[in-house]
Amino acid sequence: MTSIFTVSVDSVEGSTLRGRVHIINPDVPSVPKKTVFPLSLLVDAWWHLNNGFLHNEDDEEGGGDRYPFTTEQGEGITASMRLKDEFSKLYELILGKRIRVTKDGYLLADDGKTVLEPRRKAKDVYELDSGRGHDGMSHFVMTPGNAEEFSQWAADVVTLYDISPYRNVPLLSEVAALENPDESWDPEEPDGPADLDDYAVWELLGPRPFADLPYAEIVVTVSDAGYLEHMAAGMRWATTMTGHVC
Repeated sequence: MTSIFTVSVDSVEGSTLRGRVHIINPDVPSVPKKTVFPLSLLVDAWWHLNNGFLHNEDDEEGGGDRYPFTTEQGEGITASMRLKDEFSKLYELILGKRIRVTKDGYLLADDGKTVLEPRRKAKDVYELDSGRGHDGMSHFVMTPGNAEEFSQWAADVVTLYDISPYRNVPLLSEVAALENPDESWDPEEPDGPADLDDYAVWELLGPRPFADLPYAEIVVTVSDAGYLEHMAAGMRWATTMTGHVC
């Protein structure tokens, strides 16, 4: 799945995180305003670290991943988190739970080999969505996410979520100059930030380095500092999260 945003963490102090969300995909040209979004970012960072996918690929111009610890240290942090079981549950609420099955759909144990007794098909035990596949260990099917429960959890966890005005947004006059290079901007016309929904804006943004792409600063305060235990100043990663539950 194509990344939607790049998230940078500037500071973590107690129960409050401050950072930036760069908009890198014109298909989603705004930072979601609901509290499910910052909670989904915390879950996404946990998942990347827990699976060893977030490590230092620092590329300042390109906006690559950055984490101030090694992959092994990141995995150790998630393994020792006080709320790690909650993060597992939150991840399933967003993307659904992976259920291991035989080729014929019978439930397997976590080892991906042992057929559970009594023998039952996953479809007879769980509500399933269309997700299915094979991950190298076994076949699997997926349960759907739970938007209502995740939304309620976000309301309980995120006590403050603030988004700044967007930075680095091209001006209307800049976009006009790109679209009509032979026409000068009328100084009588009001100028100001262009609409990020306008694809012409993204033609202008295309050649710009990561640091010059549009972004908003965010402040997130949570009800328990344990939800930020895996977050660190200086980390950055690309995400597909928008707060939408599958």
